[in-house]
Amino acid sequence: MKTIGIVAPLDSSRHWRLFDTLGEALNVRFEERKFEDNAGIDAWFFPEVNAQNLHFIANSIRPCYVVTSSNQPVPRSNSLEIKFSRHPSLSPVLRGRQIQANEAIELKVLPKWLPNVTALATKGEAPIWAMQEVSGYSHHYVSWPVPQLNNGESPSQYFQQGQFIRLVPLLHFLHSLTEDQRWEPPPLQACFMFDDPNLHWPSYGFIDFSVMLHHAQKHQYHVSFATIPLDAWFVHRHTASLFKQNRNHLSLLIHGNNHTAQELARSCSAEERNQILRQVLGRIAMMEHRSGLEISRVMVPPHGAYSEDFIGATAELGFEAACVSGGSLRKYNSQAKWLHTLGMKPVDIIAGLPVFPRFRLDQSCHNNILAAALFNQPIIPVGHHHDIAHGLRLLAEMSKFINSIGSLQWADMKQISRSRFARMIDGNILRVKMFTKRIEILVPEEIKQVWVERSWLKKSGFETLACCNSGGISEWKPQHPEEPIAVEPGQRIEIISNPIRPPLIDAKSVTKLHLWPYLRRFLTETRDRTTPALRRFLL
Repeated sequence: MKTIGIVAPLDSSRHWRLFDTLGEALNVRFEERKFEDNAGIDAWFFPEVNAQNLHFIANSIRPCYVVTSSNQPVPRSNSLEIKFSRHPSLSPVLRGRQIQANEAIELKVLPKWLPNVTALATKGEAPIWAMQEVSGYSHHYVSWPVPQLNNGESPSQYFQQGQFIRLVPLLHFLHSLTEDQRWEPPPLQACFMFDDPNLHWPSYGFIDFSVMLHHAQKHQYHVSFATIPLDAWFVHRHTASLFKQNRNHLSLLIHGNNHTAQELARSCSAEERNQILRQVLGRIAMMEHRSGLEISRVMVPPHGAYSEDFIGATAELGFEAACVSGGSLRKYNSQAKWLHTLGMKPVDIIAGLPVFPRFRLDQSCHNNILAAALFNQPIIPVGHHHDIAHGLRLLAEMSKFINSIGSLQWADMKQISRSRFARMIDGNILRVKMFTKRIEILVPEEIKQVWVERSWLKKSGFETLACCNSGGISEWKPQHPEEPIAVEPGQRIEIISNPIRPPLIDAKSVTKLHLWPYLRRFLTETRDRTTPALRRFLL
């Protein structure tokens, strides 16, 4: 664990809340230290520095992060635009990009008395973030103080609602200290998502599946539809065939059960939660059997309503993951202990279930896309059929922007969930650091053994481990967590932590029949399907 010395006391306990949270999320430690006391220190943080005490940094034999101050007026501008340089030290996600952020108006530029610095980010051609290289060490200067966190807030919230830049330099600085270059991170992946559509017909509202397929092929993206298990009673044969033949571009995942209000967040007994989720699995299994489709065992809670109790029950029944926005998780779990680090990792494991963040698909989601890429999270913009009422131009523009980030894979949610791991080749050993509880690995050439680490397990934690050949009918083989898995080059294997045998379920007998969910779904589907015709009539 790296230790960062803070030179000078912090003004507020809310500053310490930020540093404690960053420390927990990034495996670093912050300590108040005098500059002369550098024993065990890996880097320095200066909450404030002026021209008179720059000699501290100039003589430092540790990297420094510095917030500048000046008694002289420092110019501001009303520009919302921030430009990042093409300096090789910057993440490829940011290099050479221009962004807009509302907070940019309040940011001062760096003072002119800083010597020999290279601008990493500018506003109105003036630097707001710069780097200075001295004796092989990189010192970073910014013109604004670090944010103060309120109780329950997470640093990831500073990448939402017009915010982006305030924490980027500090995170960049900490990552440069903590990232082990020998580990290859998970691939950068993306998936568009639309809530509610079923496959009863070749279209749903403004979504024509065939037209969207051709558009996805042309613009190189994948789109996954969160379908409601209540709708599983029928699948249009031609539409099912379209999905089966084009899995690289079209896929399905699970959207609640009946799609009623807060059905996955209401207070109920463990038995009731189990019954609801068992019915989900039964309906989805029935749909797969009748249609030949494969549906990712990834849950999207309707309206984002998802309580920690339901998240845990979802994990216990063998779902692979869930996908929900950070704002929704906060709304329905306001007292949860895990909120302060939410969104800071490649994936959050909550109550035993991997949970991926998603965000609103619209013309202003560029910064959300970049933030997901910076946190090494899958990029998942989500919308509804009415978001493309004027055509697919929005998907063309956003897919172009996402594809411009660099080496990126478009994938369905099952593929995304099973590829969330870092890896490192050590001779004929492949070391794997799991970020989700089930992963799939293509064994590289010359590899004979796989060693597994699980990022969410504490020193005192324990979960069983098992593996099997991917895509076959082989059974899971238990593995000792502290022993390697024997493999062959070119073999494709799956590794699972805490394997759960899916229950045998009869979808019709799990819960009592209630008329309201069927009536409500009939009305909402009728509304969605008739909206395009009504729109054409009114225009």
